[in-house]
Amino acid sequence: KQWYQRRVRAGGFCYVLAFIPLILVPESPRFLLVTKKNEAAAKSSLKWLAKINGFPQDMSKLTLQDTSAEETAQISEPGFIDTLKDFKNYPEMTIQLLVQMWTWMVSGFVYYGFSFSWSKLGNNIYLSYMFAALGEVIAYILMVFPLEILGRKLSNIIFFGIGSLSFLIALIPYSLGTLTVEQLSCLIGSMAVAAVFGSIYLYTMELAPTSHRGKILGYCSFSARIGAFCGPQASLLFEWNKTGTLIIFATLAGLAALATMRLPKTKGTQTPNTAEEVQNPKIREDKSDTIVISNLR
Repeated sequence: KQWYQRRVRAGGFCYVLAFIPLILVPESPRFLLVTKKNEAAAKSSLKWLAKINGFPQDMSKLTLQDTSAEETAQISEPGFIDTLKDFKNYPEMTIQLLVQMWTWMVSGFVYYGFSFSWSKLGNNIYLSYMFAALGEVIAYILMVFPLEILGRKLSNIIFFGIGSLSFLIALIPYSLGTLTVEQLSCLIGSMAVAAVFGSIYLYTMELAPTSHRGKILGYCSFSARIGAFCGPQASLLFEWNKTGTLIIFATLAGLAALATMRLPKTKGTQTPNTAEEVQNPKIREDKSDTIVISNLR
């Protein structure tokens, strides 16, 4: 009952915190321009977004263009079959998609595998999950710094590498008083995987071209769900063979780190708009001073 009350209080506090961004974050520039027809407010919102992302802009040099209904009516988006053909015509985009689907699957597998395994790694189920939750919060906070300094690719490689190494160190039968090397190493490893799970969304959206971003993110999310389904089943292996289970987690995380090396860097580069730009990054167009905001739904 005591732990239940603490859980209710902590959950209620988190729900209250979730409403703070609704007050601080400004309205969408697209909504202000297309719906409200307020270009000044849209520029103000863009200025705030650019400043908080570390790229302050002079709004007087930017032109916001709302495409008319006649113009948007003439725009036809490629169909599902056409996008599938693009994966055949542009093999580099296909390779990147397969690598990302693998890393997403491993992230979901290890993350949810450990989420259902903490009761088997400690003597007190409540303390085990409390430390796991605290470690995940710390991981989400600390992952911001390597992402900004090292970029998405190198950060994900390091996170996967730390996870793989931690799971191998957990095999050492040594006690540190109340904690064992197994518990401490698994905590560090799960924190690293949680950091990957949080940052991999950014990396995928920066790699995927604008024309295929939604579909690629959907494919990757589907892969993560497969891993999330298999992870809890793998946690049952802890009761059968704890050493073998840790080796499986370490191997998968290590292979994911190696696979990530195949992906390109996104730090300091422009996000691709088309599949052709993924195939040949040199043809990416320079950033324009005109921002086109479409009223397509």
